[in-house]
Amino acid sequence: MFDRGDPGSKLDMARLDAFFDRLDRLNDVQLLSMAAAWHAIDRATHAQAWARVREAGVRDGVSGEIGKVRDMAMSWAARGSNVPPYQVQDEPTWQRKKLEAQEAVVDAALAIALGTRLDHRTSDILLGPWKRASASFE
Repeated sequence: MFDRGDPGSKLDMARLDAFFDRLDRLNDVQLLSMAAAWHAIDRATHAQAWARVREAGVRDGVSGEIGKVRDMAMSWAARGSNVPPYQVQDEPTWQRKKLEAQEAVVDAALAIALGTRLDHRTSDILLGPWKRASASFE
């Protein structure tokens, strides 16, 4: 597993840790909202955003770290919550909802970890579903 506390990381791991902490507190409606918002993004628009992610990875020498962040996000979707109020929901239907939001989680995690390496438009595309789901935190 990727050492999220790696001081040599070129990515914003503190913000990524905070993201995963908040992500653990989403309820099932928020997760489904996140998945729905992700699916509503035009495929071509999403492909362009991912092209920008790959460009940033090559340009800034963080392609390997991008892969690790992607793996972290996918791992989150495959495991149960470690937040006590939500551990009760760790059942097949809860797990399925997390998996449905997996792509949106990957996008948001990468946008957060890459931070200013991405232009505002790309960040908005990748973070849009997360912002919609987490609006109740604001």
